[in-house]
Amino acid sequence: MKTLYNILLTISLLSVVLTSCNKDDNSRLEGKWQMQTVESNGVTEKVDTIYYNFQTSLFQYQIYNPNTDSMRHSYGFKVLDNNILSLELTAYPNPTDVFLPHTDWESIRRDFYIERLTNSTLILKSEDKKYKFRKF
Repeated sequence: MKTLYNILLTISLLSVVLTSCNKDDNSRLEGKWQMQTVESNGVTEKVDTIYYNFQTSLFQYQIYNPNTDSMRHSYGFKVLDNNILSLELTAYPNPTDVFLPHTDWESIRRDFYIERLTNSTLILKSEDKKYKFRKF
């Protein structure tokens, strides 16, 4: 009986730890992130006009235009599963075929591998590119 109790206690503690880790990643991801660099084929380009915003299951992609002091944006959804972040844009507020040409996305859905996620740094990899963000 004592052995069964210990096994159940261990399983319960393990499930709490695993659940809290996933919630921790979601909470660290929440907020506004400013893209700093994009690395592709060994070349690093500085970027400071692109923002990814996360709140619960929602996502917003923003592009700042300093010439007009305005933002272009599109809303969507996010799913975080282990270290895979799946983002999908919706046709709000503008059709995605109008928004996508201003991005390096090929389609409305994109999967990223989270290489690093801390309270202040986010590094995403997708399609042979590495994106580095800072918490804004």
